[in-house]
Amino acid sequence: MTTLGQHWRTLRLAAWLGWQLETNWASPGLFMLYILAKPMCGSLMLVCMFYAVDQAARMGIVGAIGRSGLAPEFLAYMYVSNACYGLVGSVMFGLSYAVVRDREHYRMLKYIYISPAHFQTYFLGRGAARAAEGIIGGVLNLMVGLTLFGQLRAAVGASRIDALWLVVYLLIGCGLLWACGMLLAAACLNMSRNGMFLSEGVAGLVYLLSGVVFPLSVLPNWVQPISLALPTTYWLEGMRRALMGPVPERLRGPLADWPPEQLAGWLLATTAGLIVAAQLVWRYSERRAWRLGKLEENTGV
Repeated sequence: MTTLGQHWRTLRLAAWLGWQLETNWASPGLFMLYILAKPMCGSLMLVCMFYAVDQAARMGIVGAIGRSGLAPEFLAYMYVSNACYGLVGSVMFGLSYAVVRDREHYRMLKYIYISPAHFQTYFLGRGAARAAEGIIGGVLNLMVGLTLFGQLRAAVGASRIDALWLVVYLLIGCGLLWACGMLLAAACLNMSRNGMFLSEGVAGLVYLLSGVVFPLSVLPNWVQPISLALPTTYWLEGMRRALMGPVPERLRGPLADWPPEQLAGWLLATTAGLIVAAQLVWRYSERRAWRLGKLEENTGV
């Protein structure tokens, strides 16, 4: 029977290994440059899109918006959401890719499975390394944005940040993203190399439906219930409020009137349900993958 000490040792070593694999054993300074460049380019693309549409509206090219242009708060909304979404991509989709990488690239998955290390704890450690990468990238992304853009500084200031709720949402969010990542990783256990495309497809859907770059009220009425069924929608809403304060009037959506307690409670309940589902799916997928030899099956490339 695996003891708590063995779980901790597996978690610690898996997190160290995951960090080394992600950094490719690079120097910390060089890796920080890479970890900033990737999310920063995505955020700057959204900023350029904002200014392009805003300028077009002021010139009368986009008549539906009006000559007043876009709401200034919209830039901060997009920037903060995109920075937080980097954590979603790092944990949720990084865990499923860890299965493909360990089985296809390094061909070590079967050896990890038969080793004394607890299999699920190993992937928890890999997810912790990806979470650290996502948090560092998000913080650096926000710091650069606050330095460059005055509209972002006006929306995200020390007086607006609710540190207590920020910690609450981060803790619940880590559990949520780990559960979602384990669901995708469980599916990849029984898929071949093309399992990585599952993660990319889910990433696009979550990015679209969770209100990352626009309020949920912009979506068609028949799509909004699907968005409200995604736990990531509530997590991103909570993170935005913790960093930006109350929802601006021109960006209000279906969750705008929810108090923080209700939002956190619903997020906690859905996260608990997802953790239970992830455990059931993982155990079934793990047994099936071992029985059918999927843990050592690779495409040979």
